[in-house]
Amino acid sequence: MNETDADMGAVTESPDSGDRPWTLTAAAILFWLLATGLAAAGVWGVAQIATGQVTTVSGAVGVALVAFLGALYYWFIGRRLLRMEDIVSQAVFQGLLWLPVGYYLREAAHPVIGVAAWGLAAAIVGLVLSGPSRRAVGFGERRRFGGAE
Repeated sequence: MNETDADMGAVTESPDSGDRPWTLTAAAILFWLLATGLAAAGVWGVAQIATGQVTTVSGAVGVALVAFLGALYYWFIGRRLLRMEDIVSQAVFQGLLWLPVGYYLREAAHPVIGVAAWGLAAAIVGLVLSGPSRRAVGFGERRRFGGAE
């Protein structure tokens, strides 16, 4: 369907408009929620350091730094997914890392939280490896080494 607008010229709609599939949006939101949680944990750690409620300041600084770096990495994955860039392998790996977390939470007398971590892993892997997500980012397409087309 072609329409003409005086200000824009010809505007063409096509069935393949490059819209982002909802699976990528949902996966990006999951990663951004994880990033928010890690950033909040880092802020909480800094607050604990500032109020003097830690026994080892250097250890607490290290934990807070790891939380902030993890939050930055999860934010980066979510951003790349939202921009429809191929980061599927890293997203799947990060999703699979929640499987042992769930196991150890279940062993530490937190069975509901452990099952929730397993559900999170399944959701991330399922959303990122779904057909629409893989097609949108071009995952699995053969490209020449070096990225040149």
